[in-house]
Amino acid sequence: MATMRPNPASSVARAQRATRAERAAKPPAAAVALRPLGYLLIGLVWAALSVVALALPVALPAGLVSTGAGPTSEILGRFDPLLAILSIVFFGGFIAPLLGYVFLALPFACIPLAVLSFTYVGRSLRPSYRHERLSTSEWSCNVIGPVTVLPTALSLLPVRITPWTRFWAGLYVLGWVPGRALLIAAVPAGIGYFVTVIWILWPLHSIVAIVIWALVSAAIVAVVVVLVVRAARQRLGGLRPAPERE
Repeated sequence: MATMRPNPASSVARAQRATRAERAAKPPAAAVALRPLGYLLIGLVWAALSVVALALPVALPAGLVSTGAGPTSEILGRFDPLLAILSIVFFGGFIAPLLGYVFLALPFACIPLAVLSFTYVGRSLRPSYRHERLSTSEWSCNVIGPVTVLPTALSLLPVRITPWTRFWAGLYVLGWVPGRALLIAAVPAGIGYFVTVIWILWPLHSIVAIVIWALVSAAIVAVVVVLVVRAARQRLGGLRPAPERE
């Protein structure tokens, strides 16, 4: 059976090629002593950001309810019918996909960093990792963020590659380096979010209508899950390298 190899251009693959050199560079004693606390603090920060990222989709409907804007049927009824239709088309065709990408990419950008940080906390307490670096940085011009002339760092990439760290590093890169597959998934995600918020806050009084729209939302969620899984598998390369001995 032919052995599958990772994409040599990927950030994870470049980090894997650098593992031997990284391990050979013995970290200073002070860094070894302080890194459990350092990684713990970093992990807590990313964990807090992960909670915020997961809570963002609730912000819009919660804001509409808290401000007393009224049901979405009343909000749309205040506009001229043609203007209301144009607003729905514009928001559903342009704004919603952008929101969909934000709602998908932010958890991938935050949660893996929290998991990797806590993983390094555990590794920093193990004697077998005492004489090697735990994480490294990779530089890329494709990272999401402010426009810069120089490449931006992808930090907290694992030095010792195992199936666990490779999986989370792949999801981390999926969130920070835009890819076409995740952009495609963002379209139904944003439109589905937009549609779901509208019918939940309409509100509907017919059980049949509620069931129908709930099925529509569930179908969109299923499509989004399939597309996100496909994007993740493409980023990970569909590979399961043999784990290294701990």
